Amino acid sequence: MRSALFIASLSWAALGASPALAWDPFHSENDEVETGNQRMAAGDAEGALRAYDQAARALPNDPGVQLNRGLALMESGDLPAAREAFLRATEPPASAEMRASAYYDLGLAFYREGDAAAGEEDHQTAQQQFREAADAFRRSLRLQPGNRDCAWNLELALRRIREEQERQEQQEREQQDQQGDDQQQNQDQQGDDQQQNQDQQGEDPQQNQDQQGDDQQGDDPQGDDPQGDDQQGDDQQGDDQQGDDQQQNQDQQGQDQGEEDRQQGEQQQDPQDGGGQGEPEPQENPPGGQRLPEHVERVLDNLQDDEESLERARARARAARERRRVVQDW
Repeated sequence: MRSALFIASLSWAALGASPALAWDPFHSENDEVETGNQRMAAGDAEGALRAYDQAARALPNDPGVQLNRGLALMESGDLPAAREAFLRATEPPASAEMRASAYYDLGLAFYREGDAAAGEEDHQTAQQQFREAADAFRRSLRLQPGNRDCAWNLELALRRIREEQERQEQQEREQQDQQGDDQQQNQDQQGDDQQQNQDQQGEDPQQNQDQQGDDQQGDDPQGDDPQGDDQQGDDQQGDDQQGDDQQQNQDQQGQDQGEEDRQQGEQQQDPQDGGGQGEPEPQENPPGGQRLPEHVERVLDNLQDDEESLERARARARAARERRRVVQDW
């Protein structure tokens, strides 16, 4: 008992050409295969896949069912599942013609994945997928050397590998240049920040020194008031003037005291009651070894004391002048 079984072989020319389906009828007793083929012909890939899945449960080792499942999966957009189905279609007991078709469709699935990765600028993944596609196309050509579409797709896959390598190298150079620019910009920014910090640190100590200098000038009355030294000099001159005045007063007092004692001695020598009558009283110590009158001795003692006081006052004045600190020499 035989019924129609269609094994679809997808031949997709590159450069964006749409896939064309070629159908070869085989006969089998499975009705689900017939339903799947009809739906694939109508463009209903999902309906066809459901029918092929039912057929695969009934015919698990049939390579033709797996090949048709792979085509339906690829048209539905599930490329990884389609590649798995195509690989199962290359296993025994598949014929050489069926294996060539399975490898050809496997190369198309890899090529579509590489093209999608290249669109996302994932050049490394794109190169890997294009290499897998080129390997699948080579396998198909070994089994079916006269397939011109397969040879063309192999050449296209190899060309895309070179293009993606160049794009990857260009991308790496741009990334390195960008990293270099970012690093240079960071270094420049760090240099500017460091220079700004150094300038700020240089300004702060100078401001602190200026502030300390202002504070010291504010605390030093002599620095702020230049008249302080003059005032001290005036005070010292006042002390010297006071010492001179005191010395003059002491000298004047000594002279006055001596004059007063001399006058008292002359009055005592004059007769007190007789108006010049009688002789002076004899002295106990006349000249030549005799004692001087008592009032004369007092006058002499006073004069001696005054001279000693005068000498002591003069010595104190000299000492005060010698101890005087020279405030300013001009």
